[in-house]
Order: sequence, then C-alpha cells, then structure tokens
Amino acid sequence: MSVRTTSRPRRSAALGAGAVALVLLTTGCAQDASADGGAEPEHKSFALTGRTLTVDSDDSRIELVPGDGEEVRVTRWFSGRVLLGSTPRAEWTVEGDALTLRVSCAGLLAHCDARHRIEVPADTAVTLRTQDGAVTAKGFSTPLTLHASDAPLTVEDVSGPLDLRSTDGAITTRSVSSSRVRARTEDGSLVLALVRAPERVDAGSRDGSVTVELPEAAYDVRTEVEDGRTNVSVLEDPASSRVVSVTAEDGNITVRPAG
Repeated sequence: MSVRTTSRPRRSAALGAGAVALVLLTTGCAQDASADGGAEPEHKSFALTGRTLTVDSDDSRIELVPGDGEEVRVTRWFSGRVLLGSTPRAEWTVEGDALTLRVSCAGLLAHCDARHRIEVPADTAVTLRTQDGAVTAKGFSTPLTLHASDAPLTVEDVSGPLDLRSTDGAITTRSVSSSRVRARTEDGSLVLALVRAPERVDAGSRDGSVTVELPEAAYDVRTEVEDGRTNVSVLEDPASSRVVSVTAEDGNITVRPAG
C-alpha cells in the first residue's frame, strides 16, 4: 500500500412595522394555509408512461423511496401562516412523467413548512431538481440524478448509477454499491461512502472538503487540489481499471479505506 500526502498553504420605521405586526397578531388577522394549519397529510397518485420520473421542486423537503406498486404515490405535509399577504398554498401538478411541486409563501412574517414523500415504482429512474429544501433518497437500484440549490443531499443504500450535484449544500452518501458515481458540490462538503468497489468515481468540490471511502481493491487514483491537503491511503495502481478522480478548491481531499 502506498500513502501519499501533499499540502498547499492556505429604528423608527422598524418600530412602525413592528406595531402593525403586533396589532395583526393580537387581532388574529392572519392568512392560514387551511383552517387546521395544513398539518394533515394529503395524497396524490399517478401512473407513468415511461420508466423515468422527473421531479421539479422548490421550498420543500423531499424524501424519495422505492414503492411497491405501479404508480407514483406522493404524500404532502404543508402548513403556512402569513400575517399580511396572500394565503399560503402548496401545489402539485403532473404532466406526462413530470411532477412539479411549488410552494407560495410571501407576505409580512410569512412562515411555511412543506414536506413531500415520493414513492416511485421500483424499476423507475429518477431525475430531481430542487432548491431550498433538503433531499433524502434511500433504497434505489435504478439511476438517480439529483441536482439541488441551497439544499443538502443525503443518499443511502443505493446501487444504481449516481449523478449528484449541490450548490450551497453538502452531499452525504452511505452504503453505496453503485458502479459509477458522479458528485459535485459548491460551498459544501462531499462524503462518498462505498461498500462495493466502483468502476468509476468522479468527485469534486469548490469551497469544501471531499472524502471518498472505498472497499479493499487497487485503484487508479487521480487528485487535484488548490488551497488544501491531499491524503490517499488506499492501494494505488495506475494500471487499474477502477478510476477514482477527485478535485477540490479551498478544501482537503481524503481517499481512504472504508470502515
């Protein structure tokens, strides 16, 4: 085993608004998402014409899991309150194999909370684009493409090809047995934990550290770092067909054995 380590250096108007808010609070003049606050789950189901589900979401936490049926099943939890403005609302629309999730929550002292659980037929690939909401995906054997803005991504117990990207959010994977993994972050850390030796890993970060954990095998490890350190402690073989490419700007790179 070879170990490689390198490093490089590195008042009055506000009071008026507050008074208005206080009056609204004390008089109960607020717009609610529903009479009961929208805490009860709502459900929607639809059939797919193909084998790929595309999801476009904003301002909502998303949970993706394989389902046991032939339809996509969506469960929504939504609550919202605005003291002065339009009534908060959550919308879901389906067009072909595309699901669009939108939350409208604007006004004085607006507060909304949305969460969606999406159950996908087991043989369906998923492509998701979202902003302002954490994403978790677990248990998939089909391809996953998850791109997020201002949102962290967490992926666990998957075996299909992975394409992950996050801006202003960390990416964390656990128990991944995918043969091909591509992951990119901007302003966030990246952790890839694999339990089966991959054929190809392409990982990179701008302004964040990158950690790749690999099962025992020989790898062709290629690293490039700016303003950070690199530590590789897996068995390296430039002739190996298993290629692990890792880049980082303003962050450290660690490639180490799993476990």
